Amino acid sequence: MTQRHMILVMYDGPTSAEFIEWMNGPHYDEVKATPGIVAARRFEVADGPAGHRRYVAILETDDLEKTLAWRNSPEGQRSQKEANDWGVTNRYSLVCKLAHSTVPGETA
Repeated sequence: MTQRHMILVMYDGPTSAEFIEWMNGPHYDEVKATPGIVAARRFEVADGPAGHRRYVAILETDDLEKTLAWRNSPEGQRSQKEANDWGVTNRYSLVCKLAHSTVPGETA
């Protein structure tokens, strides 16, 4: 089985309908087309400590090297700049590998 990794991205961004439409449409279309990405989810934080970031994205990849290479490429940098231009700030990313799972058929 291919080792899966998760990229957890926490960030702030606007709450406007226009931003949400762009994020859920063109931006996530691009995220889903990123090499290695097999799943992408975005959450709005419902509860957390003071000063927490507004959004959390969970990106699952089955080819971490390709995903990170794209993120660091000129096209990936352009995508991140476009997000910044739309108002994304305070971006913080963690790359994680699966350590344990209770999902049937999935092992670390």
